[in-house]
Amino acid sequence: MPPDSHLSSAARQIAPRSTVRRDLACVAAITVIAAVLCATLDFGERFYRWTRGAERFQVDELPPTLFVLASGLAWFAWRRYRESQRELIRRRELEEEAERLLADNRRLASQGIDAQENERRHLARELHDELGQYLNSISLDAARIRDLAVPREPEIHRISLALMQSAHHVYREIGGMIRRLRPTGLDEFGLPGALEHCVEGWRERLPGASFTLTVEGDFSAAGDALNITLYRLVQEGLTNISKFARNARVEIYLVRTAGEDGEIVITMADDGPGVDLSIPRKGLGLIGMRERVEALGGEFHIASEPGSGFLFCARVPAQASPTTPNVASQPAGAAANSEK
Repeated sequence: MPPDSHLSSAARQIAPRSTVRRDLACVAAITVIAAVLCATLDFGERFYRWTRGAERFQVDELPPTLFVLASGLAWFAWRRYRESQRELIRRRELEEEAERLLADNRRLASQGIDAQENERRHLARELHDELGQYLNSISLDAARIRDLAVPREPEIHRISLALMQSAHHVYREIGGMIRRLRPTGLDEFGLPGALEHCVEGWRERLPGASFTLTVEGDFSAAGDALNITLYRLVQEGLTNISKFARNARVEIYLVRTAGEDGEIVITMADDGPGVDLSIPRKGLGLIGMRERVEALGGEFHIASEPGSGFLFCARVPAQASPTTPNVASQPAGAAANSEK
């Protein structure tokens, strides 16, 4: 449990005790004051004179009766107090258990994301190293056949050209798959370089939109899970831009605050048509984004109104890692199919 949770639990335990002591002190003080006033004003003698005419009603026996009633009420209140204390202790235990289970769930989700990204990295490497090399060999062999066939065998020349075109097409498709599985340049150039490459690709796909990327701070020490999460947030946000705001002005802001206990804030805003957040949405894109951020122990917020654009803001600890509470991720192709 985080240190803040321990402090809050201790504060909750101290607060009821101090309140009880204060109330008991008030009751004792009022009792002493009442005794002093009764002794000063001769309350017993005056009460006897007032009730002497009603002796037949046994009014003088009323104080003992009231004392018994007060004692019974005090006993009843004490029992209720003890029961409430037991309920509070039980509630604290349940809250601590819920926090522990939530932390375990987030830890497992983080491990799942880490395993998924490792599998993606492995698959991307295999596609590039194995299949990519074979396709390159096929293209080279086809070029050799083309050169040997010219100009005597036009049909062989045509088939070799078609084979080269097919190999190049498959190679480009594999390159796209590799970029979706593992962000291009993330390992070599870091998060800012990978984000710039991603945004540049969307500039080519959406010439009607304008993109501004601002990065502040040092991200060289950020963990792989954190880098992947931030990259996927931008990737998903740009995918939504392509669906709902193709001619919008998009501003992406990524900053890391200074200090060991700093945090990373990423914001993406556009001036597109916006959405009504009160209407449930069918897509899983925003849900996946929120889960990724919360799995790293961060916060995720969105703001939008029809005609007023869309904005999301994520804040995550700068030292977040797969062992800290974090998110479940969506499948590799979910980004392409998700909706706001």
